Amino acid sequence: MEDKINLMIFDLDIRLKEFELKSGLIDLKNFLNLNTQITDSIKDICSFSHYVNFAETIIDGFQIQGSLHYVFNHKRFISSLKFFQERHSSNWTGHFTYRDKIDSFIFYAPDFELKRNNQKKPISY
Repeated sequence: MEDKINLMIFDLDIRLKEFELKSGLIDLKNFLNLNTQITDSIKDICSFSHYVNFAETIIDGFQIQGSLHYVFNHKRFISSLKFFQERHSSNWTGHFTYRDKIDSFIFYAPDFELKRNNQKKPISY
């Protein structure tokens, strides 16, 4: 019998329009409106795409890609992702998976509808 482990896998990307970086650092917690636990969990799998326009650094994309061998509150995370795309008038692309000892789900951007692994239709609540 296979021993199920906690696992989250991320393949998310969002394009940003005219997001100028005012300082040299981005506070991920405030940037994505996350709590400390989620921020600490994903900080090593996040990256930014950017370019320099004269003396300004313009962030034109943000990615969350990688895996974690533990889980966090996916509902809180989805709420933050949706708030972020509304605030920046853009949409996430990709998906992330959530697997714990009981459940296994896939959440597809931009609506992050819940879909059980191996299921064709989203689950409605």
